[in-house]
Amino acid sequence: MSITLDEFRALSEEDQTAAVYAAGTFVGQRWQEVDEAVLLYRMPGDFFAELTFNTTRQQVLYPDSFGDDEPEKMEDYALFVRLPGWLPETE
Repeated sequence: MSITLDEFRALSEEDQTAAVYAAGTFVGQRWQEVDEAVLLYRMPGDFFAELTFNTTRQQVLYPDSFGDDEPEKMEDYALFVRLPGWLPETE
């Protein structure tokens, strides 16, 4: 299932969430609040989708999306990147 960013944004929030679960590839997660995780997915149409998830209620609050032309949105995830232990250390 390939969908463009514009097509994705035209969907209802419920359908956007379903599309992310059906076709998205999980990339990472960040924390927005103590009980709100934001889950990042890469979509087949070459854009990113986020699902803001309430960990207390165990439910998606809302989806969001952005394209490669908004790289600043990726900065929020940099803190949570974990590199594999087999990488050599640098000085």
